[in-house]
Amino acid sequence: MPAAPVRPFILSPEASIDTRLVHRTHRKDVLPTGITKLDDRHYTVSTRWPADHRRFTDEQGNFLPSLVIESIRQAVILVAHDGLGVPLGHQFLVSAAHHRVDPNRLLAPEAPARLDLDVSIHDLKHRRGVPSSLEARVVLRVDGEIIGTGGGDCSVMTAEVYRRLRRGRTETAWTAALAAPLPAPVPVHSVGRTHDCDVALAPGDEPGHWLLRADVSNELMFDHPNDHMPAMVLLDAAQQAAHIVFEGRPFLPSSCVVSCSRYVEFDSPCTVRADLKEEAGRGYVLSVTGHQGGEQVFEILFRGLSEVR
Repeated sequence: MPAAPVRPFILSPEASIDTRLVHRTHRKDVLPTGITKLDDRHYTVSTRWPADHRRFTDEQGNFLPSLVIESIRQAVILVAHDGLGVPLGHQFLVSAAHHRVDPNRLLAPEAPARLDLDVSIHDLKHRRGVPSSLEARVVLRVDGEIIGTGGGDCSVMTAEVYRRLRRGRTETAWTAALAAPLPAPVPVHSVGRTHDCDVALAPGDEPGHWLLRADVSNELMFDHPNDHMPAMVLLDAAQQAAHIVFEGRPFLPSSCVVSCSRYVEFDSPCTVRADLKEEAGRGYVLSVTGHQGGEQVFEILFRGLSEVR
């Protein structure tokens, strides 16, 4: 019996992906351009990296680690909806996401504009016929060449279950966040940004400590109402803390691991801390953690070499 042909969901690399399939509102923030099903557990997601997206590039035009994580996030959500049959409106709870990539491939002007993400699904569980949890493993390819890997773990739930889990915050948290006073940011250029509204840190009480801040009116960081700080905002804050810690030296990590143990709420201060460990000739490890209500709520680990290129 001949093998079943590969079925492309979207043939053209310029095709439009429905923004809802990657949980984005604005077209400019949608990174995938197409998806091809290889089999029930394997897909290829063609992706475009925009060189002029100020959230994902530094002052020199290099791509930030957050672009790799966001590409993986969107690719996995697209596969879950379009390939695995998760209905629109279901909520995704990401407990961990990671990537390892050659940092030289993120440097302007040679950084790729287009790449393919090969997504394989593992440890897939269902509830009432709908995926309820999964592990995704991702390989990043440019013109067939592997430039990195990544993946993550997530749970999937209906909107009803999510509302019960959040105990009323889905109805009140966003309105309260819009009305809450926003602490003044650290100087915009100290974190490698160009707009105050993109700064995710406010001054803390001691060196290496800051307060998490997020301008919820900034559509780049919050493109739709939310009831907690999105993981990508936490990653923004971690990258900005790294920019301060590295004091003008290039921050070009080869890997990033995002681990979230609890939702980070809008209505309670969250302290961000950075701890850099460097070993001569062996690179560095930078741990950025968030603490809220006396507990650690997230950790983002960056690893890299002291010199790149």
